[in-house]
Amino acid sequence: MFNAMRTVIAVAVLAVALPLAFSAEAQLRPERPLPGLPELLDPTDPPTTEQPDGQPAPEQQPPGQPQPPAPDAQPPQGEPPQGQTPDAQPPQDQAPGQPPQAQRPQRQGNNGRPVPRQPETDEQLLTKLSQAKERRDARAIERELRARWSHSQSPTADLLMRRTDQALRAKDTDTARTLVRTLTGIEPTFAEAWHRRATIAIQKEDFDEAIDSLRRVLKLQPKHYVAIAELAELLEQFGDKAQALKAYRQAKTLDPFIEGLDDRIRALSKEVDGQEV
Repeated sequence: MFNAMRTVIAVAVLAVALPLAFSAEAQLRPERPLPGLPELLDPTDPPTTEQPDGQPAPEQQPPGQPQPPAPDAQPPQGEPPQGQTPDAQPPQDQAPGQPPQAQRPQRQGNNGRPVPRQPETDEQLLTKLSQAKERRDARAIERELRARWSHSQSPTADLLMRRTDQALRAKDTDTARTLVRTLTGIEPTFAEAWHRRATIAIQKEDFDEAIDSLRRVLKLQPKHYVAIAELAELLEQFGDKAQALKAYRQAKTLDPFIEGLDDRIRALSKEVDGQEV
């Protein structure tokens, strides 16, 4: 009997407690969130895409991936905005706004080094000498030509030439004459050797040998302006003034700055042409 009464009482208690429990749950979890309190989300529900101010939330990147910059973020100073390429900068030696200049390729040898500039030929130097406007420019070219013409392709001939010049500086013309005759004998195509022989012959007043030697010089080097001027002087001494004047003028065409040349041309022109030049 007591067991039956306990069962009836328990059923009555449950009948009263269950509606109260449901009512309490409804009060704890209303249909709308309370002001200032966001609704608690169920862990199984997908995250919302709405921000509190109504703007969509940025897309979440997987862990380890770089995050995209914010829409209003400014690029670092000196870097172009995203999606743009930096403007090409002109070279340092190019003025802004000017088109790029083509670079002239430099010749290189087999070892990758620049090929040295080739020296000017005798003909190029003679052309520059004939067009020289200043005396000092002409003297520099004269020294270069004189140094070139004093060397041959034979070491023996070069040695005899040096010894000949040493004897001339020592005023030993006899030794110099012996040496230069030997020199022209072993190297007959050495034009400057014949010029030395003519110089020594003039000092010895052997004019026949001097004229013959000068003619040999001009046969080997037709533009030897010093030999032409010396030949003109000999022709003038022997009375051939017309040929002398012609030779003087030819020498002046090759080298406008030969000392005393203008005076001789002016003097002979009065006699030969009857007028000054």
